[in-house]
Amino acid sequence: MFNFRKSQPTIGFDLGLEKLNMVQITSVLGRPKIQAALSDYHDASYDLLLAEPERMKALIKRSFSSVPFVGRTVVSSMPNTKLQLMFVNYQCKSGQNEIEALLTAVSNRLNSDLHDYVVDYVPITPMIEEHQMRMALVALVKRDDVENYLDLLKKCGLKVAALEIGPIAIRRLISSMAGESEPEKTLVINFGTQKSYLTVLWHGDILLDRPLNFGLDTILQALGQALDIEPKLALKMIHDYGLSQKVIADTFDSMDETDIDTDTFDIRNESNDEEMIKIICDVLTPSFTQLAAEIREVLLYIASETRGGAVEHIYLLGSLARLRGLEQVIDRLISIPATILNPFYGFSVEGMLEDARDLGPLSGIAVATGLALRSVK
Repeated sequence: MFNFRKSQPTIGFDLGLEKLNMVQITSVLGRPKIQAALSDYHDASYDLLLAEPERMKALIKRSFSSVPFVGRTVVSSMPNTKLQLMFVNYQCKSGQNEIEALLTAVSNRLNSDLHDYVVDYVPITPMIEEHQMRMALVALVKRDDVENYLDLLKKCGLKVAALEIGPIAIRRLISSMAGESEPEKTLVINFGTQKSYLTVLWHGDILLDRPLNFGLDTILQALGQALDIEPKLALKMIHDYGLSQKVIADTFDSMDETDIDTDTFDIRNESNDEEMIKIICDVLTPSFTQLAAEIREVLLYIASETRGGAVEHIYLLGSLARLRGLEQVIDRLISIPATILNPFYGFSVEGMLEDARDLGPLSGIAVATGLALRSVK
Protein backbone atom coordinates (compact mmCIF):
# COMPACT_ATOMS: atom_id res chain seq x y z
CA MET A 1 0.00 0.00 0.00
CA PHE A 2 1.37 3.38 -1.00
CA ASN A 3 1.41 6.29 1.43
CA PHE A 4 0.84 9.64 -0.27
CA ARG A 5 0.48 11.65 2.93
CA LYS A 6 2.54 14.83 2.83
CA SER A 7 5.39 14.93 5.32
CA GLN A 8 4.96 17.31 8.24
CA PRO A 9 7.01 20.52 8.18
CA THR A 10 9.66 20.87 10.85
CA ILE A 11 9.41 23.40 13.66
CA GLY A 12 12.03 26.13 14.03
CA PHE A 13 13.10 25.85 17.68
CA ASP A 14 15.16 28.68 19.20
CA LEU A 15 15.81 28.51 22.95
CA GLY A 16 16.91 32.04 23.80
CA LEU A 17 18.18 33.51 27.05
CA GLU A 18 14.70 34.71 28.02
CA LYS A 19 12.19 33.06 25.69
CA LEU A 20 11.46 29.89 23.79
CA ASN A 21 10.62 30.79 20.19
CA MET A 22 8.99 28.28 17.85
CA VAL A 23 7.68 28.70 14.31
CA GLN A 24 6.20 26.21 11.84
CA ILE A 25 5.84 27.02 8.15
CA THR A 26 4.09 25.29 5.29
CA SER A 27 4.22 26.06 1.58
CA VAL A 28 1.12 27.15 -0.33
CA LEU A 29 1.42 27.59 -4.09
CA GLY A 30 5.16 27.92 -3.72
CA ARG A 31 5.01 30.62 -1.04
CA PRO A 32 5.72 30.19 2.69
CA LYS A 33 2.74 30.28 5.03
CA ILE A 34 3.13 30.71 8.78
CA GLN A 35 1.16 27.83 10.25
CA ALA A 36 1.96 28.28 13.95
CA ALA A 37 4.21 30.47 16.08
CA LEU A 38 4.99 30.91 19.76
CA SER A 39 7.22 33.10 21.89
CA ASP A 40 7.08 32.23 25.59
CA TYR A 41 9.18 33.28 28.60
CA HIS A 42 10.86 30.33 30.30
CA ASP A 43 12.20 32.14 33.41
CA ALA A 44 15.19 29.82 33.75
CA SER A 45 18.76 29.65 32.52
CA TYR A 46 19.71 26.89 30.12
CA ASP A 47 21.93 25.28 32.78
CA LEU A 48 18.94 25.14 35.13
CA LEU A 49 16.74 23.60 32.44
CA LEU A 50 19.49 21.06 31.79
CA ALA A 51 19.87 20.25 35.47
CA GLU A 52 16.11 20.03 36.03
CA PRO A 53 14.65 18.56 32.82
CA GLU A 54 11.16 18.52 34.33
CA ARG A 55 11.16 22.33 33.91
CA MET A 56 11.90 21.94 30.22
CA LYS A 57 9.28 19.21 29.85
CA ALA A 58 6.67 21.47 31.45
CA LEU A 59 7.67 24.35 29.15
CA ILE A 60 7.37 22.17 26.04
CA LYS A 61 4.06 20.66 27.21
CA ARG A 62 2.63 24.13 27.84
CA SER A 63 3.83 25.37 24.48
CA PHE A 64 2.30 22.53 22.47
CA SER A 65 -0.96 22.68 24.39
CA SER A 66 -1.36 26.41 23.72
CA VAL A 67 -0.39 26.47 20.02
CA PRO A 68 -1.41 23.83 17.45
CA PHE A 69 1.98 22.77 16.12
CA VAL A 70 1.90 19.67 13.92
CA GLY A 71 4.34 16.92 14.80
CA ARG A 72 7.35 17.12 17.09
CA THR A 73 10.27 17.35 14.64
CA VAL A 74 12.42 20.45 15.11
CA VAL A 75 15.36 22.27 13.56
CA SER A 76 17.14 23.95 16.45
CA SER A 77 20.05 26.20 17.24
CA MET A 78 22.36 25.43 20.15
CA PRO A 79 21.84 27.69 23.18
CA ASN A 80 24.22 30.65 22.83
CA THR A 81 25.83 29.97 26.20
CA LYS A 82 27.26 26.71 24.80
CA LEU A 83 28.11 27.96 21.33
CA GLN A 84 31.40 29.56 20.33
CA LEU A 85 31.59 31.51 17.07
CA MET A 86 34.92 32.65 15.70
CA PHE A 87 36.25 34.12 12.49
CA VAL A 88 39.25 32.26 11.20
CA ASN A 89 41.70 33.29 8.49
CA TYR A 90 43.38 30.33 6.83
CA GLN A 91 45.32 29.49 3.70
CA CYS A 92 44.73 26.43 1.57
CA LYS A 93 48.00 25.36 -0.05
CA SER A 94 48.16 23.70 -3.42
CA GLY A 95 46.89 20.13 -3.17
CA GLN A 96 45.69 20.60 0.41
CA ASN A 97 42.13 19.71 1.40
CA GLU A 98 40.27 22.91 2.32
CA ILE A 99 38.51 21.41 5.35
CA GLU A 100 41.79 20.04 6.68
CA ALA A 101 43.40 23.47 6.23
CA LEU A 102 40.58 25.15 8.12
CA LEU A 103 40.56 22.62 10.96
CA THR A 104 44.33 23.03 11.34
CA ALA A 105 43.91 26.79 11.62
CA VAL A 106 41.10 26.41 14.17
CA SER A 107 43.15 23.93 16.22
CA ASN A 108 46.11 26.33 16.23
CA ARG A 109 43.80 29.19 17.22
CA LEU A 110 42.41 27.22 20.17
CA ASN A 111 45.77 25.65 20.97
CA SER A 112 43.96 22.37 21.63
CA ASP A 113 42.78 19.17 19.95
CA LEU A 114 39.40 19.43 18.20
CA HIS A 115 38.45 15.85 19.05
CA ASP A 116 36.15 17.05 21.84
CA TYR A 117 34.32 19.56 19.60
CA VAL A 118 31.63 19.48 16.97
CA VAL A 119 32.72 21.94 14.27
CA ASP A 120 30.78 23.58 11.46
CA TYR A 121 31.74 26.49 9.22
CA VAL A 122 30.48 28.91 6.58
CA PRO A 123 32.81 30.57 4.04
CA ILE A 124 32.73 34.34 4.55
CA THR A 125 34.21 35.30 1.18
CA PRO A 126 32.99 32.72 -1.34
CA MET A 127 34.59 31.89 -4.70
CA ILE A 128 37.96 33.18 -3.58
CA GLU A 129 40.95 32.43 -5.79
CA GLU A 130 43.28 29.58 -4.97
CA HIS A 131 46.30 30.35 -2.75
CA GLN A 132 44.70 33.49 -1.33
CA MET A 133 44.00 33.92 2.35
CA ARG A 134 40.48 32.74 3.14
CA MET A 135 38.06 33.44 5.94
CA ALA A 136 35.32 31.35 7.52
CA LEU A 137 32.74 31.76 10.25
CA VAL A 138 33.35 28.74 12.48
CA ALA A 139 30.92 27.36 15.02
CA LEU A 140 32.30 25.17 17.81
CA VAL A 141 30.38 23.29 20.45
CA LYS A 142 31.82 20.79 22.87
CA ARG A 143 30.66 17.32 21.92
CA ASP A 144 29.30 16.70 25.43
CA ASP A 145 27.21 19.89 25.23
CA VAL A 146 25.68 18.80 21.92
CA GLU A 147 24.83 15.37 23.33
CA ASN A 148 23.35 16.89 26.49
CA TYR A 149 21.18 19.28 24.48
CA LEU A 150 19.95 16.55 22.14
CA ASP A 151 19.20 14.30 25.12
CA LEU A 152 17.22 17.10 26.78
CA LEU A 153 15.07 17.67 23.69
CA LYS A 154 14.56 13.92 23.30
CA LYS A 155 13.33 13.70 26.91
CA CYS A 156 10.78 16.38 25.99
CA GLY A 157 9.44 14.25 23.15
CA LEU A 158 11.14 16.21 20.37
CA LYS A 159 12.98 14.80 17.37
CA VAL A 160 15.86 16.95 16.13
CA ALA A 161 16.22 16.97 12.35
CA ALA A 162 19.21 19.33 12.34
CA LEU A 163 21.21 21.86 14.35
CA GLU A 164 22.11 25.21 12.78
CA ILE A 165 23.69 28.51 13.77
CA GLY A 166 21.85 31.83 13.85
CA PRO A 167 23.55 33.56 10.88
CA ILE A 168 22.55 30.71 8.54
CA ALA A 169 18.93 30.92 9.70
CA ILE A 170 18.92 34.71 9.24
CA ARG A 171 20.41 34.38 5.75
CA ARG A 172 17.68 31.92 4.77
CA LEU A 173 14.99 34.23 6.18
CA ILE A 174 16.24 37.33 4.38
CA SER A 175 16.56 35.41 1.11
CA SER A 176 13.00 34.09 1.46
CA MET A 177 11.61 37.54 2.23
CA ALA A 178 13.37 39.29 -0.64
CA GLY A 179 11.54 39.79 -3.90
CA GLU A 180 13.08 40.74 -7.22
CA SER A 181 13.02 44.44 -6.29
CA GLU A 182 14.25 43.97 -2.71
CA PRO A 183 17.79 44.98 -1.69
CA GLU A 184 20.25 42.13 -1.99
CA LYS A 185 23.04 43.89 -0.12
CA THR A 186 21.98 44.06 3.49
CA LEU A 187 23.43 44.48 6.95
CA VAL A 188 21.63 42.55 9.68
CA ILE A 189 22.22 43.66 13.29
CA ASN A 190 21.15 41.06 15.83
CA PHE A 191 21.23 42.78 19.23
CA GLY A 192 21.84 40.64 22.29
CA THR A 193 21.99 41.45 25.97
CA GLN A 194 25.75 41.98 26.17
CA LYS A 195 26.93 41.35 22.60
CA SER A 196 25.48 41.89 19.16
CA TYR A 197 26.34 40.49 15.74
CA LEU A 198 26.71 42.35 12.46
CA THR A 199 26.05 40.11 9.45
CA VAL A 200 26.46 41.33 5.87
CA LEU A 201 24.46 39.39 3.27
CA TRP A 202 25.56 39.96 -0.32
CA HIS A 203 23.37 38.41 -3.03
CA GLY A 204 22.59 35.49 -0.72
CA ASP A 205 26.15 34.93 0.54
CA ILE A 206 27.46 35.74 4.01
CA LEU A 207 30.17 38.26 3.31
CA LEU A 208 30.94 39.10 6.94
CA ASP A 209 29.74 38.23 10.44
CA ARG A 210 31.30 40.21 13.26
CA PRO A 211 30.65 40.24 17.03
CA LEU A 212 30.20 43.59 18.71
CA ASN A 213 30.56 44.48 22.38
CA PHE A 214 27.29 46.39 22.43
CA GLY A 215 23.87 45.28 23.59
CA LEU A 216 20.87 46.09 25.72
CA ASP A 217 23.06 46.18 28.85
CA THR A 218 25.20 48.89 27.23
CA ILE A 219 22.38 51.41 27.07
CA LEU A 220 20.84 50.34 30.39
CA GLN A 221 24.15 50.93 32.16
CA ALA A 222 24.61 54.31 30.47
CA LEU A 223 21.11 55.42 31.42
CA GLY A 224 21.39 54.00 34.93
CA GLN A 225 24.70 55.71 35.67
CA ALA A 226 23.63 59.06 34.24
CA LEU A 227 20.28 59.17 36.06
CA ASP A 228 21.30 57.12 39.11
CA ILE A 229 18.56 54.53 38.61
CA GLU A 230 18.41 50.74 38.64
CA PRO A 231 18.61 48.83 35.32
CA LYS A 232 14.98 47.67 35.66
CA LEU A 233 13.80 51.26 35.94
CA ALA A 234 16.01 52.28 33.02
CA LEU A 235 14.46 49.50 30.92
CA LYS A 236 10.95 50.61 31.87
CA MET A 237 11.82 54.19 30.97
CA ILE A 238 13.02 53.41 27.46
CA HIS A 239 10.10 51.04 26.91
CA ASP A 240 7.66 53.77 27.95
CA TYR A 241 9.20 56.65 26.02
CA GLY A 242 11.19 55.05 23.21
CA LEU A 243 14.44 56.30 21.70
CA SER A 244 13.33 58.90 19.19
CA GLN A 245 11.33 62.11 19.41
CA LYS A 246 9.85 61.26 16.02
CA VAL A 247 7.96 58.35 17.61
CA ILE A 248 5.97 60.46 20.05
CA ALA A 249 5.37 63.14 17.39
CA ASP A 250 3.95 60.54 15.01
CA THR A 251 1.80 59.12 17.80
CA PHE A 252 0.20 62.45 18.65
CA ASP A 253 -0.15 63.45 14.98
CA SER A 254 -2.12 60.26 14.30
CA MET A 255 -4.54 60.82 17.20
CA ASP A 256 -7.81 62.71 17.01
CA GLU A 257 -10.15 63.72 19.79
CA THR A 258 -12.07 60.43 19.58
CA ASP A 259 -8.88 58.51 20.41
CA ILE A 260 -8.58 60.10 23.85
CA ASP A 261 -10.60 58.79 26.77
CA THR A 262 -10.53 61.66 29.25
CA ASP A 263 -11.33 59.27 32.11
CA THR A 264 -8.18 57.20 31.57
CA PHE A 265 -5.79 59.52 29.75
CA ASP A 266 -3.13 60.59 32.25
CA ILE A 267 -1.36 63.91 32.67
CA ARG A 268 1.36 62.87 30.22
CA ASN A 269 1.28 65.03 27.15
CA GLU A 270 3.37 65.59 24.07
CA SER A 271 5.50 68.24 25.73
CA ASN A 272 6.33 66.08 28.77
CA ASP A 273 7.11 63.07 26.60
CA GLU A 274 9.36 65.08 24.32
CA GLU A 275 11.31 66.32 27.35
CA MET A 276 11.83 62.78 28.67
CA ILE A 277 12.84 61.47 25.24
CA LYS A 278 15.29 64.35 24.88
CA ILE A 279 16.91 63.34 28.19
CA ILE A 280 17.12 59.71 27.06
CA CYS A 281 18.57 60.70 23.68
CA ASP A 282 21.15 63.01 25.22
CA VAL A 283 22.33 60.31 27.64
CA LEU A 284 22.48 57.57 25.02
CA THR A 285 24.01 59.61 22.18
CA PRO A 286 27.64 58.65 23.05
CA SER A 287 26.73 54.93 23.11
CA PHE A 288 24.90 55.04 19.80
CA THR A 289 27.64 57.20 18.27
CA GLN A 290 30.17 54.49 19.15
CA LEU A 291 27.85 51.87 17.64
CA ALA A 292 27.59 53.95 14.47
CA ALA A 293 31.38 54.22 14.25
CA GLU A 294 31.73 50.43 14.36
CA ILE A 295 29.00 50.02 11.74
CA ARG A 296 30.83 52.48 9.47
CA GLU A 297 34.01 50.41 9.84
CA VAL A 298 32.08 47.40 8.57
CA LEU A 299 30.65 49.42 5.68
CA LEU A 300 34.14 50.63 4.70
CA TYR A 301 35.48 47.07 4.83
CA ILE A 302 32.64 45.87 2.62
CA ALA A 303 33.27 48.69 0.15
CA SER A 304 36.95 47.69 -0.09
CA GLU A 305 36.15 43.98 -0.46
CA THR A 306 33.52 44.55 -3.15
CA ARG A 307 35.38 47.29 -5.05
CA GLY A 308 33.04 50.07 -4.08
CA GLY A 309 29.86 48.11 -3.32
CA ALA A 310 27.49 49.53 -0.73
CA VAL A 311 24.99 48.10 1.72
CA GLU A 312 21.50 49.16 0.66
CA HIS A 313 19.41 48.31 3.72
CA ILE A 314 19.82 47.56 7.43
CA TYR A 315 17.62 45.06 9.28
CA LEU A 316 17.42 45.21 13.08
CA LEU A 317 16.42 42.37 15.40
CA GLY A 318 17.02 41.10 18.90
CA SER A 319 16.84 42.79 22.30
CA LEU A 320 17.07 46.44 21.22
CA ALA A 321 14.72 45.95 18.27
CA ARG A 322 11.77 45.92 20.67
CA LEU A 323 12.51 49.55 21.68
CA ARG A 324 10.42 52.10 19.80
CA GLY A 325 12.42 54.45 17.62
CA LEU A 326 15.58 52.36 17.24
CA GLU A 327 15.26 52.36 13.45
CA GLN A 328 15.08 56.18 13.44
CA VAL A 329 18.25 56.36 15.56
CA ILE A 330 20.20 54.03 13.22
CA ASP A 331 18.81 55.70 10.09
CA ARG A 332 19.86 59.13 11.35
CA LEU A 333 23.38 58.05 12.31
CA ILE A 334 24.15 55.86 9.30
CA SER A 335 21.95 57.40 6.55
CA ILE A 336 20.95 53.97 5.25
CA PRO A 337 17.29 52.87 5.48
CA ALA A 338 16.84 50.80 8.65
CA THR A 339 13.90 48.51 9.41
CA ILE A 340 12.91 46.36 12.37
CA LEU A 341 12.94 42.87 10.86
CA ASN A 342 9.45 41.43 10.53
CA PRO A 343 10.00 37.72 9.79
CA PHE A 344 6.41 37.40 8.54
CA TYR A 345 6.89 40.03 5.81
CA GLY A 346 5.78 38.68 2.45
CA PHE A 347 4.45 35.43 3.94
CA SER A 348 0.82 34.46 4.29
CA VAL A 349 -0.30 33.86 7.86
CA GLU A 350 -2.75 31.38 9.35
CA GLY A 351 -5.94 33.13 10.50
CA MET A 352 -5.37 32.59 14.22
CA LEU A 353 -1.99 34.35 13.94
CA GLU A 354 -3.18 37.52 12.23
CA ASP A 355 -3.20 39.25 15.61
CA ALA A 356 0.35 38.48 16.73
CA ARG A 357 0.50 40.61 19.86
CA ASP A 358 1.07 37.56 22.07
CA LEU A 359 4.32 36.91 20.21
CA GLY A 360 5.86 40.14 21.49
CA PRO A 361 8.21 41.89 19.06
CA LEU A 362 8.11 39.81 15.88
CA SER A 363 11.82 40.43 15.35
CA GLY A 364 12.42 38.17 18.36
CA ILE A 365 11.29 35.07 16.44
CA ALA A 366 13.39 35.81 13.36
CA VAL A 367 15.93 33.04 14.04
CA ALA A 368 13.15 30.49 14.71
CA THR A 369 11.49 31.51 11.43
CA GLY A 370 14.74 31.05 9.53
CA LEU A 371 15.20 27.63 11.11
CA ALA A 372 11.64 26.62 10.14
CA LEU A 373 12.25 27.65 6.53
CA ARG A 374 14.87 24.90 6.22
CA SER A 375 12.14 22.36 5.47
CA VAL A 376 10.11 24.61 3.12
CA LYS A 377 10.72 23.88 -0.55
